[in-house]
Amino acid sequence: MPQHTFRRMLLAGRDAARLATDLATVLPVLETRTVAHGPLSAEDAAWADSYTGFTVPPDLADSGVRWFHLPMAGVDRVVEDLAGRDVVLTRTVGGMPAAIGSYVLAHLLADAWRLREYAAQQLEARWEPLPSPRVAGRTVVVLGTGEIGAGVAGALRGAGYRVVGVNTRGTPAAAFDDVVALSDIGSTLASCTALVNALPLTDDTRGLLDASLLERLDGAVVVNVGRGASLVPDDLRCALDSGRVRRAVLDVHETEPLPAEDWRWTHPRVTVTPHVSGPTEPEDVVEAVVAAHAALAAGRTPPHVVDLGRGY
Repeated sequence: MPQHTFRRMLLAGRDAARLATDLATVLPVLETRTVAHGPLSAEDAAWADSYTGFTVPPDLADSGVRWFHLPMAGVDRVVEDLAGRDVVLTRTVGGMPAAIGSYVLAHLLADAWRLREYAAQQLEARWEPLPSPRVAGRTVVVLGTGEIGAGVAGALRGAGYRVVGVNTRGTPAAAFDDVVALSDIGSTLASCTALVNALPLTDDTRGLLDASLLERLDGAVVVNVGRGASLVPDDLRCALDSGRVRRAVLDVHETEPLPAEDWRWTHPRVTVTPHVSGPTEPEDVVEAVVAAHAALAAGRTPPHVVDLGRGY
């Protein structure tokens, strides 16, 4: 990668002022300005060589920006806007893998311990012990063996689950008990207690969790912490009705916020959360910017750089 020291960064988003203060302390060579998301002023466009924000300014191509940093892990909302441009795209991961892992574990343990059923019993003052949970050795399939998938695997294995990762070729990954290729997951799906989607959104993963995949499950919990558009909602509803899916936990959705009239809000076996499993912390963003800046200045590939052609 060509060596380049970036010196002038625009910061957009709710934490922009905090990021500017922290970066002034830890990376004083990088001047910053805070701006609103949206079009850049002519002055800012001419001044900046780098940008941190959640969306791509519509006039970015007319600016001097050659490095774009995302303060989050998911990149699908900006990859299309940056395609074909001479821009380096980096992203923030930070503590997201561990946070998302704890989110998934919390929901699977709540299911195993029948906490929803006990909450309903309490409302009726009803004393009725349910079958005891057995977590140890139960299999969870995780779609995606990257950093997020590995974070999920670490949390689940620590609680006694056996975790099988899934990637395109079945390439081994240390965080998992086993890894299989996407084309070979049929028998694993039939015996798993839960299926977790931790994949980024690409052309290959859009609509991946459809009827042909969900019908291979046998009463499993489906957890989506990847991207909403990877799941086909109508196919999920059919799988819930047939019992192939016992419960769905959905933190990401194809439209956000999820419309109030959407069936998932009121379905008794669906849990909806508002994209909270992997929060972006300002200190993670600062650390990621500093690391990427150092790599670019040294002519190295930055950590968490995104291949715009592949989309992740």
